[in-house]
Amino acid sequence: MISRVVDHRIITGIICFIGCWNSTTAVEAQVNVAKPGLAVVPFDAQQAKQHQIQWSRFLRCEIERSNRIDMDLVLVPPGEFLMGCSPEMLEATLTWADRVRQLAPGTERRRIQDEERPQHRVVITRPFELGRTEVTIGQYRRFVEQTGYVSETEKFGGGNSALTDEKDSRKKTAVWKTPGYQVTDNSPVTQITWNDCVVFCNWLSGEENLPASYTVQVDATYKLVPSGVGYRLPTEAEWEFACRAGATGQYSFGNDAAQLPEYAWFDKNADHVGAGKVASKLPNAFGLFDMHGNAWERCQDWFAADWYSRSPLADPAGPIEGARRIARGGAWHYFDLHCRCSYRNNSSPIGRTGNIGFRVARTITVKQD
Repeated sequence: MISRVVDHRIITGIICFIGCWNSTTAVEAQVNVAKPGLAVVPFDAQQAKQHQIQWSRFLRCEIERSNRIDMDLVLVPPGEFLMGCSPEMLEATLTWADRVRQLAPGTERRRIQDEERPQHRVVITRPFELGRTEVTIGQYRRFVEQTGYVSETEKFGGGNSALTDEKDSRKKTAVWKTPGYQVTDNSPVTQITWNDCVVFCNWLSGEENLPASYTVQVDATYKLVPSGVGYRLPTEAEWEFACRAGATGQYSFGNDAAQLPEYAWFDKNADHVGAGKVASKLPNAFGLFDMHGNAWERCQDWFAADWYSRSPLADPAGPIEGARRIARGGAWHYFDLHCRCSYRNNSSPIGRTGNIGFRVARTITVKQD
């Protein structure tokens, strides 16, 4: 009889422990969790998940959460990887570019040689959250309706342009809610400028009582606040690390472009005109959707073709100044070549088209008791 009582207490204790482990209180009580190591590429999908689990326990946060506007965010652990096109892949990539007849002869060859090299070691020292998908029209609509914000695209006279005084009346209707093709609230938002993206980020920070990540300068441009914890655009290095999710090949799933239709909307499978519904393809090992294709994604960095030859090891954030900003990932009417992890595109900060959008990032810090 006594042994039964003891067994019952043991079982009850185990049940209570499991229940507590799954509760927020228990997660927050994990004060003495050791700091995990960096997620050093290469690693597979199972290891990617383990890195996320270990860092979520240390940071006392969830691997995936929804914020106040029902935007899903994914934890990306800090890590180390080789950024850019490897010497082994260079020749095959250049041959690939030569086969794409629609491209101007030699243009992509020069871009790949000049901009994706040298491959170099990068360390992302801080964990961060990244949007599970690109920001959608529905999410951007909520921002506009709540603030009354008028996009620069509308102020400048329409989309598909990089002019501040666009006179072509045919471009007037190309704005974020009518980008030039049929959309739903689950389509990625496009036809917005870089400034339009960061104003959204500041608003989103305010929604969660976080300090704004960008300050307005006297010339009406926006500057990132150093070491901020609000919403922002990802750096180019953060973007590529998150896109690779442990992979070293052309894509997050390997080198076989024949598999790309399972992961991306691009020219060979976008049988409709326009971007597809977000998260309608397979995610990468971190659980991020549409890192390949659908819409180019704006990054924080200024663009410089030779940046890789002078990029610092830890947390590179691009040149101090420039004329164009980085965009990554490919888009719905671009080629499989452009959807590669290492491909670099760039755009005018005031440029806006129906194929460039963005996703948000946010640096995570350890919760203090």
